[in-house]
Amino acid sequence: MHKVFVILRKEFSEIVQQRALLFSILLPPLLFAVIPLFFLLRGGNGSNASTLHVPSLEGLTIHEYTQGVIGTTFSNVYILLPMIVPSIIAAFSIIGEKNNHTLEPVLATPVRRWQLLTGKILSAVLPAVIVTWISGGLFIAELAIFTDANVVSHVVTAGWLTLFIACTPLLGLIAVAIMTAISSRVNDTRTAQQLSIWGVVPVLGLILGEFSGQFELTVLVAVIATGILIPLAILLTWGAAQLFQRETILTRWK
Repeated sequence: MHKVFVILRKEFSEIVQQRALLFSILLPPLLFAVIPLFFLLRGGNGSNASTLHVPSLEGLTIHEYTQGVIGTTFSNVYILLPMIVPSIIAAFSIIGEKNNHTLEPVLATPVRRWQLLTGKILSAVLPAVIVTWISGGLFIAELAIFTDANVVSHVVTAGWLTLFIACTPLLGLIAVAIMTAISSRVNDTRTAQQLSIWGVVPVLGLILGEFSGQFELTVLVAVIATGILIPLAILLTWGAAQLFQRETILTRWK
């Protein structure tokens, strides 16, 4: 594990040195924390009830319902955030080194493939998890301060919290695995990021289903979703590891 931490420190050091990359990592969580505040202050006064019908917000007053629609809309965004940030990091960490031919010297060192891949995966997943949880914490604090207490209990439900806490690392791992697999076939960072967007489609389906009232995001639903994501994350990581071969990198990553 010592070599894994060495690689992890190397990756973090490179991330800090790349200001554009660091900005790309911090900007989405910052925006997701600030934009809801703007909408709550400007549109959450309850003067006009939303035309959207959200079953989970039934029983609220017009004032509370308007705030609840805004809160529910942005709370769902935090389920996607752990897939956005690690894709940015992985694109730089893997495809960046692939294009700059800086990965080959690393492979010449006495480091095993699983150690290198573990270090790179952790360097992408850990920052994504941390910034997502911090940004989500700020979002919850904004709801608590600027909305009615009844709104907070309808938006920050036990089901949402379970999904937000338990699935953030899993979704980050899935995003990195997808990016690693794509990077073995393409050489352009933008192309890899565009292809990786398809990985969020199932998550969007879950969000839209809950928001449209097809089902309620209860703790049971969150646990089932987590149970599905665990083997999926393991399977995708295993598949990405099979593509991340020394011979492939040295002969085909040109």
